[in-house]
Amino acid sequence: MSAPKAMTMDRVDETKQIIIAQSTSQCCRAGICQPSLNWVIQEADNFDGGNPHNQPSVAWIHEESSWFMRCCLPPCRETKYVQHTSPIPAAVKKEEDYNWCRIQCDKTPKGLTEEDRNKDVLVTHEKPLTCGMNCCCCLPRITTKDANGNVIGKTQFVCDGCCFVPKYDISDANGQKKYRLRPDTCCAGICIQCRCGGGKGKCCRVPYIIRDPTTYEALKGNAGQENAQVTQLWAGWKNECCTKRDVFHVVFPDNATAEEKLVLTGSAILMDVLQVEQQQDGGDS
Repeated sequence: MSAPKAMTMDRVDETKQIIIAQSTSQCCRAGICQPSLNWVIQEADNFDGGNPHNQPSVAWIHEESSWFMRCCLPPCRETKYVQHTSPIPAAVKKEEDYNWCRIQCDKTPKGLTEEDRNKDVLVTHEKPLTCGMNCCCCLPRITTKDANGNVIGKTQFVCDGCCFVPKYDISDANGQKKYRLRPDTCCAGICIQCRCGGGKGKCCRVPYIIRDPTTYEALKGNAGQENAQVTQLWAGWKNECCTKRDVFHVVFPDNATAEEKLVLTGSAILMDVLQVEQQQDGGDS
């Protein structure tokens, strides 16, 4: 079987859906033992559990963030995620698989050389220092930039009257809203509507549907076969209980541009920072 093609801009334009899986093992993650949380991207519709390094990937993302903010206020931290079109370096793989109670004092992942840090960069996803999702000031956001530092879009957490339903606005480089990312709701829109069934790791999961920014109607993806969405998947027993690696399935809207798909990849990362990491660390920021 041939290796998957690197996810360059042309390949992003052709891609209908991806799996974005955390590759960093988080065993014994507590206090100051907080490693950078890196990701691999697979062109797939499901994650079969196990070590993501053992599954073919088309890109990887490394995090650059202060250890202090990662261990104290993870959803508030200033951080940058660098998305590469090249495979994850072997030295980083090794460090991630044997990451036990390590104190990471610098911003870059262990094992990452300066050459690999700047190699084959496609975009960066940059989050400034903000409040968490439970405050209605200095709201969390993540900005996606191309390799030259030009903004191509932004994901902004939304605070409104329905405070129990997390939601995000996705805009382009000019600030024009392109999508609203929100789960289905019940009780007149004030509560999240959970879904049971659906297969592919989605049983009792909450799909965040990608919607029209004005009407909030669900958009279709995967050639009209399902709703465009960002959904956290069941990552397998070992990942859920031991390594604590998170996994998301992103189905892009059928008419999305390559730039919009990259911005939506950043949206999945922001959701993880605000909603999953906050729960794992017991935070309420």
